[in-house]
Amino acid sequence: MKSYENKTGLSLVEMLIVVAIIVILTTMVIGLAGRINDQSKEQLTKSTIGIITAALGQFHDYEYRYKDNPIYTPAERQFYLGLDFPVDCNGFLQPVLETTLGNALGAIVVIGPGAPDISYSGAEALYVFLSQLPECRKTLDKIDESLITNLGVDKQPRNISVTYPGAVPEVYPLLRVIDPWGTTLKYDYYDEVFLDPRSKRTFPVITSAGSDKRFGTADDISSR
Repeated sequence: MKSYENKTGLSLVEMLIVVAIIVILTTMVIGLAGRINDQSKEQLTKSTIGIITAALGQFHDYEYRYKDNPIYTPAERQFYLGLDFPVDCNGFLQPVLETTLGNALGAIVVIGPGAPDISYSGAEALYVFLSQLPECRKTLDKIDESLITNLGVDKQPRNISVTYPGAVPEVYPLLRVIDPWGTTLKYDYYDEVFLDPRSKRTFPVITSAGSDKRFGTADDISSR
């Protein structure tokens, strides 16, 4: 009489099939997890842009007007006529940014540590202006802390000192808002002409570069 042994092991072919299935499932899970992660970041970005837009609305309703600031000459007041949103300072070097913010706020503004060759984005100026109003500060506090930084493009911390006439200097971090991918949100109030009130938009536009970290591509997320 012949006896037969029960075979409990897997053949090489069966093992290869199992491995292939595991690889396919793993790839699908990783892809799905990545997509869920991207969707989560996109939703966080949209929420953050919505918060900033709300703060801009509050700033506008406060009726802050550069033209009402007594520090300006009649010619300067005419230049700033109707500028009822924060100044768009994209691409400003430190000395120019300090002067522009100082003139607009009617204060002495100093950014440090010194980096005169560093180009700043409009986002830094935006946060400075909005933080001047308590109502706007409360709104900005709703932004996820992980998306707020005072590290410049050179990874060095930046502080700003604002001194109003007859007041003690206020020193605080020069903050800006980044998206979940680490790119600074873009703040645009003017179309193309450099600080020309005739080119100003009806309402400022806040834009994220999206996952590819490049502005002007299909995955941009904008308040427009």
